[in-house]
Amino acid sequence: MSDSSKPSLWRSMGPGILFAGAAIGTSHLVQSTRAGATFGLGLLGVLILANVLKYPAFRFGPQYAAATGRSLIEGYRDLGQWVVAVYMLSEVAVMAIIIAATAAVTGAILMALADLSVDIRYIGVGLILLGVIMLATGGYRLLEGLTKVFVAILTIATICATLITLPKIEWQFAQTFFPLSDLQTLAFVIALMGFMPAGIDLSVLQSSWAVAKQKAAGVKPTMQHAILDFKIGFFGSVGLAICFLLMGAGVMHSTGEVPATSAGAFANQVIGLYTTNLGDWAGVVVGAAALFVMFTTLIAIVDGFPRLLATGWVALRSSESAEAIDVGRSVPLYISTALLAIAAISILMFLMSSFQAFIDFVTITTFIVSPITAGLNHLAITSARVPLEYRPSPLLRWWSILGITALTVLSVMFLYVRFA
Repeated sequence: MSDSSKPSLWRSMGPGILFAGAAIGTSHLVQSTRAGATFGLGLLGVLILANVLKYPAFRFGPQYAAATGRSLIEGYRDLGQWVVAVYMLSEVAVMAIIIAATAAVTGAILMALADLSVDIRYIGVGLILLGVIMLATGGYRLLEGLTKVFVAILTIATICATLITLPKIEWQFAQTFFPLSDLQTLAFVIALMGFMPAGIDLSVLQSSWAVAKQKAAGVKPTMQHAILDFKIGFFGSVGLAICFLLMGAGVMHSTGEVPATSAGAFANQVIGLYTTNLGDWAGVVVGAAALFVMFTTLIAIVDGFPRLLATGWVALRSSESAEAIDVGRSVPLYISTALLAIAAISILMFLMSSFQAFIDFVTITTFIVSPITAGLNHLAITSARVPLEYRPSPLLRWWSILGITALTVLSVMFLYVRFA
């Protein structure tokens, strides 16, 4: 592959859209909505701050792939096998937890649409198994094509509903200065930031998607195209997160409606954000769109996380840093898929006593380990493997260091307040 072929922007696009599709999930439908419903506009600044702090870490995924034609996992291996080991230890448990949480949110929407009263844990288990079967039989392509349509429907409906909601919002920002000493408030703030707009491990996934796109297209995109593709996905997901917070503030907070703690009831409240503003017809259409988007997100991580785990395992066993790693249809991939599926199912069955508490646990855990992945991404993009002209600018490097420091301080602060 070569830069000389100058692929068009349209041919280069793709990983950024996948990023947005994977990000629009628990962080948006659950955490952003709860933030607006509980605090009004009070946590809008926190939401924006989380995205600002994480921006460099997310950007370094596609930037590294465009500069080297390799994924971040391979970049970690170049730094030393111990770096891969650190990443694996910090992320392997989080991967299973995220799969379980995504299945729970997808199941909650299904319960609301189909008016089911089944235990959400069983629905989540069924969705995980269905995702594994679809990936094994190649049925994901049809679903992916349909989901692009439903992502567009969900986006348009969300923007329209938000615009209608604006006059109902109490435009007061006084609550922005929340009490950090209040453990319950601090826990929710950390939970909100944990998946905003997604866990930082999504940057590693996006680097893998970017490499796959390069192989499929037969050419390596220009750095400008790769970064523009990333920005479209990143800022699009940020914009929708703000929309969900505004709808929660306008429809629920302004009327005193408290977010439900059960899965099905909360999903009904989310769908109600659209029916209140757009009419009853929006409930079925938007609900179906949200269900497809969430299910595709579930399949994406059921496919992607095992690939990262298998790639890391191969990297740990290989000392040749110049060798590209391909785990497609390999034994390590099959074992990783089985292990993560079993772990996610076990988490759903034995650790999920409350939907709201479980989602907070997942997002808080993701936030606490985020400084590790952000730091590894910084080391990879500034390594000798990346040509000088493709390394981050001084501003972006300092921005990255600031983000890593802030994420670390907030994580330590939460752990201190929680366990001191």
